[in-house]
Amino acid sequence: MSWRTVAYKDVRDAGRSRTLWALFGFLSILFVGYAAAYSYVGDGSFVGFVGGVVGLVDGAVPILGIVLGYRSISDDRADGSLLLSLSLPQSRRDLLVGTALGRSIVLLVPTLLGLSIAGIYAALQYGTEGALAYPLFLLATVLYGASFVAVGVGLSASTTVDRRITYGAVGAYLLLVVLWGTLVSFVVAVLHRFNASLGMPDWALLLQLVEPGQAYARLLRVGFDIGRAGRYVGEGTPPFVDWWAALAVLALWIAVPLAIGYRRFGSGDL
Repeated sequence: MSWRTVAYKDVRDAGRSRTLWALFGFLSILFVGYAAAYSYVGDGSFVGFVGGVVGLVDGAVPILGIVLGYRSISDDRADGSLLLSLSLPQSRRDLLVGTALGRSIVLLVPTLLGLSIAGIYAALQYGTEGALAYPLFLLATVLYGASFVAVGVGLSASTTVDRRITYGAVGAYLLLVVLWGTLVSFVVAVLHRFNASLGMPDWALLLQLVEPGQAYARLLRVGFDIGRAGRYVGEGTPPFVDWWAALAVLALWIAVPLAIGYRRFGSGDL
């Protein structure tokens, strides 16, 4: 067996359950419903629709990604099925990579289908100006969702203690989604002795970009005018917060949690 086999099994098992179909239904209703309601709450443009639906992705994808990943390996450890899986010709690395890929597919296929249907509806309703950049939005969403799945899977591989896994999942969500920007602002305020007139230093912009949501918004800024990424563009903005840095940040949020999880998983008892 290889990581491909593990990923296929994960997706097949999800397809047989109601979870995947419920997820697809929820995300489709969320995104398509917003596309239909946008004419009442927005400016009636396709670009404006994208800016609004990004907020829905920001709210739904991180928590769904962590939830799908954070017990993916630890539950198999607890019930003994992991020993059976590893008795087959596959390594722990194959199991970890395959699990992360399978759970990412389970999250992203419904997400992309829902966003694609919503995007087609929005283009028909609000015009096609900006629609050519919509595939960029979908690609950025793939990286964004996969980063949170990787955080969850890496956490699940790191420990077998239920309490640590639960606290770690909640802590990861709070840090990466809710608190990161506030903590960066607090560090800047302390270092500048609460002198707001000094503004935001360049290194703090990079530190803010390390937040997955900020990196996601910066990537989208390449094709759309996403307001929350405005701090990374314009006159005087340092070159190290360009789109390539955001791409690297999301890639690292996929690779690093899995590498840490593998290091703990590879040397731990089953």
